[in-house]
Amino acid sequence: MKKMITFIAVFCTVSSVFAQYESFFGRVSWKYGEVHGASCYMDDYEPDIIACGCCFTEYYTGHREDTAKIGDHVYFRCESPYAFNLPPELFLREDTLGGRLYMRSYRDDNIPEYLICDLSLSQGDTFLLPCLFYYWPSWSDTLQMVVDSVRFVSGKKVIDLSPLDNHGSFFYSGASSDYYSQYNVTLRFMEGVGPIYGIYPTTEPYLGLLLCLHKDDTLYYMTHEDFGCYQSDVWGVPDYPQSCMNVYPNPAGQTITIDFKEDMDVDGTVLIRDIMGCVRQCLQVTEKHVIVNVSALPTGVYLLTFLDAENRKITNKIVKQ
Repeated sequence: MKKMITFIAVFCTVSSVFAQYESFFGRVSWKYGEVHGASCYMDDYEPDIIACGCCFTEYYTGHREDTAKIGDHVYFRCESPYAFNLPPELFLREDTLGGRLYMRSYRDDNIPEYLICDLSLSQGDTFLLPCLFYYWPSWSDTLQMVVDSVRFVSGKKVIDLSPLDNHGSFFYSGASSDYYSQYNVTLRFMEGVGPIYGIYPTTEPYLGLLLCLHKDDTLYYMTHEDFGCYQSDVWGVPDYPQSCMNVYPNPAGQTITIDFKEDMDVDGTVLIRDIMGCVRQCLQVTEKHVIVNVSALPTGVYLLTFLDAENRKITNKIVKQ
């Protein structure tokens, strides 16, 4: 009996050491939405209206049962309903033990796979960022990044990479890094999400930007409410004034109350996200007075956003005690 207890203790210790990272994919399905810049872009962005010139949002959808054997590995096939400048399908595989995500853009074992996310890195480690050029498939390059920090947000591992200042603008449509810094958009890997630049790194010398990740038909991650889940070269709609929504108490305990302005037509979604963008709660609202149970949220800072069908929004920062 004593030997059995010792064995169980050792087994549990070993299991905890080799605990797996959260999967990048859903239990059944998932959908990546990422925006990419085309060959032209403009730099005269307005901070209050997020729009871009000559950019497009690409969606890749995958299912657990949709796999492909390429070389020695089995991949999940992710398909795009339309492929403007990107391959119509990508092939992904994950190593949940090391938190690694690999990508292939062709069903050809003669073409190497690319490591696009690695959660096993430590501060000071380097990472070779794939820089793919779809227009010239024979031309590829890599950019060496350095891990600036490793942290945990809401129990999930986040790795921050050094900025690409020496390579100019690094996200879609040529917008400057200063522009994105106000939205906390930096190069990083996130457990359960993947790389901030999306599953297809780039079509040009500019990286894409992951907008949203849905898992099992539920919004799991949103980079920023101002970006939303879709971007095109059209102007956005004006947001609601901040005075249209009142959230209290703040700091919150077990529940929070949301009061909308009386003359406001309430029909939309309330999202509660952590500071990295992972959705912790999501609910449909149609009433002007809503009570939300937040007792399951860990202590910390969250963003509460109301979104309607036209993507008009209001966001409040809340603190959970």
